[in-house]
Amino acid sequence: MIVMTFIIVAVLLVGYLMMSTEQVNHINRAAVAMFCGVIVWILYMIHGGDFLRLMNPEEYDAFLGGRLSTPETVKEFVADNIIVKYISEACSVILFLIATNTIVEVMNNNGVFDSLVRWLRMRSSKRFLWVISILTFFISANVDNLTTVVLMISIMGQVVRSHYQRVIYACAIMIAANLGGSFTVIGDMTSLMLWVRGVITPSVFAAGLFLPAFSTLCIFNLLVSSMLVGKVEVSSILSRYDGDDSYLSVWQKILILVIGLAGLWSIPTLHLVTKLPPFLGALCVLALIWVVEGICNLERNGNILFVQRHYLRNTEFIGMRIILYFIGISLGVGVLKECGFLDFIANWLESNVDNVYIYGVLTGLISSVVDNVPFVMIGMNLFPFDMQGGAASEFVLNGAYWQLLSFCCAIGGSLLFVGSLAGQSVLQLERIRIIWYVRHIMWRVFVAWAGGMLVFWLTH
Repeated sequence: MIVMTFIIVAVLLVGYLMMSTEQVNHINRAAVAMFCGVIVWILYMIHGGDFLRLMNPEEYDAFLGGRLSTPETVKEFVADNIIVKYISEACSVILFLIATNTIVEVMNNNGVFDSLVRWLRMRSSKRFLWVISILTFFISANVDNLTTVVLMISIMGQVVRSHYQRVIYACAIMIAANLGGSFTVIGDMTSLMLWVRGVITPSVFAAGLFLPAFSTLCIFNLLVSSMLVGKVEVSSILSRYDGDDSYLSVWQKILILVIGLAGLWSIPTLHLVTKLPPFLGALCVLALIWVVEGICNLERNGNILFVQRHYLRNTEFIGMRIILYFIGISLGVGVLKECGFLDFIANWLESNVDNVYIYGVLTGLISSVVDNVPFVMIGMNLFPFDMQGGAASEFVLNGAYWQLLSFCCAIGGSLLFVGSLAGQSVLQLERIRIIWYVRHIMWRVFVAWAGGMLVFWLTH
């Protein structure tokens, strides 16, 4: 059984390394995640009975009800009680992301964000840096950071002509999106997972992380602004054609924007009141904004309402990959938990480290070279949620550990492009050289991270 555990860990380690080096090996990370996720469960089943006796003895005995344990009962119990809980949790996150991404698509297709292009046409390069990064920061707090990055880079590309300036602004957008998504439960896949798991509450989580995240962004902007000299090289104004001679009126666009943003922020309240899964609230908001959008477009007399812009083609492709990738990662992390490996690592850390700040920094550093999604999942399953702990415990509801896990993985994953899906999308969209990023941006991110950690320590 011990040998099989190490084989499972080795398979997943190789898989994570292949996923992190997708830009080099050109192998689809979603395919690797799905393949490894299935293979390790097959390996798990070879010693399934032993693993159940180790990790779930009481639940398995209750399931047997006095019957003898056989390979068939092991398979039945694992299928109905073990795998299903990881798939269920993954599907809750996926459905939420599908709903929120579609909400953004509806708003974008109706020209809600087009006014940003005109508003962002300014001459000061440093002022543009602060405006675009702060705007990204707060948009990412409402929508997942990958969607925000693709949207904001599309908008920035319509304003800035200089490739050098575009690269710097793209890096700032990535940092701002990762930080903005880290301090709200609806802003990033990682914080959403913590909320679905039930270890954080939206208001306390946002209050605890807003100041560290915003301080980190400000420090990074101060450092990177020295790279910008002169004015923004503004692109020429291009008229937009949305597939129909009529446009939505200003008040209709504002109505769709208000419904979208207010609806997203109402999801935590709906969950608090009804205790229903968060994705149901997101689907409800999507249905509402779709109805309003349909009413506003009645005068188009049946013409195609959705215009497939370049932005939407990108998000649709990336979105499907995220779904498959996320399911594969969930399966892999589930095996690590069920074979006892994560418990072994947790016991070693508690005996030799026992400091949540070190846990957070280590997780962030690892997230810089391996995608932060699997390591947030590992961090969630590494230490159990302390339901009975006192005020001194860091693993209680809204404990410091859960906040550090989200914050450190967000900024740590920004040290290198491979550390986050948002960073990898920036690398593809703007063709940024990794060597250039390491030389000019990486140390600035690290200094900003140190400043954010200091603010977190002072405020906690």
